[in-house]
Amino acid sequence: MYHYVRDMHETDYPGIKGLLIKKFLGQLDYIIANYKVISLAEYVDFLHGKTEIPDNSAILTFDDGLKDHYNTVFPILKERGLTATFFPITQAQTDQVVPGVLKAQFLLAKIGSNPFAKEFNYLLEKDFPKLFNQYKVTDKEKMEMKYRWDDPLTANLKFSIGTLPGEARTKILNKIFPKYFDNEKNFINDLCMNWDEMREMQEAGMSFGGHTHTHPRLAELDEEAQKQELVHCTDILTKNLNKRPTLFSYPYGDFNNITLKLLKELGYDGAISTNVAVNQGRVDPFNITRMDTNDIPFENSAK
Repeated sequence: MYHYVRDMHETDYPGIKGLLIKKFLGQLDYIIANYKVISLAEYVDFLHGKTEIPDNSAILTFDDGLKDHYNTVFPILKERGLTATFFPITQAQTDQVVPGVLKAQFLLAKIGSNPFAKEFNYLLEKDFPKLFNQYKVTDKEKMEMKYRWDDPLTANLKFSIGTLPGEARTKILNKIFPKYFDNEKNFINDLCMNWDEMREMQEAGMSFGGHTHTHPRLAELDEEAQKQELVHCTDILTKNLNKRPTLFSYPYGDFNNITLKLLKELGYDGAISTNVAVNQGRVDPFNITRMDTNDIPFENSAK
């Protein structure tokens, strides 16, 4: 499960949480030495009983449609003859705005957890007082253990932003983000892949799947709101990549039975979560687990 792949210290945002290019190369060396890289589509076919796969198979997945995936990852994968599946947030391309999840990441990288949490809590109490007690950010014990690599304040800030009702989240982030970043349209063009880049990758053997339109926690939404996210995302990908997506990545790894019903109605064959585990045997094709990049070695000599 990959997101940012960049040399963070050489960018304007050294605080962004990502994987250094040297470590990415070493990790690929390790994976190639110990596993057979297959596509996610091949694995989903296996889960549906349509084919067989090698015992030691590995799948590469990249979330959010970041420019890192085109500029850095794609040339490396192409050179090594590897395939991967990418899951863009379609709002970035169609609306030319930075999705809330990415706004939060860059605010954290630029101003740090403490100032960000203070501004978030201030606006939450001022503009949405009825939500304040439930979503106030503290540095007490973590509210969500999936944020394994973050301190409690950072983890709780991410969790509160991710679970806050959409309108409130959008309004708060849209008040904070322009204070630190000038031109959102230019920023998103530098941050995320465009359709020409994705089509080039697709023609070279990479695949693309759904990841919603705005990256909400789907289980927090009612059926109509979930349907709107999934249909909009699916239609946009189909129109711009000339291929209907059949694979999905749950934002924040969050889904419920409504999500599963809607995905199947839309023709999806499988989906990946953020739950950390090795998939063994024929697991549920709509609950494929993934390893974080910190969970596997960074050099090919490891066993």
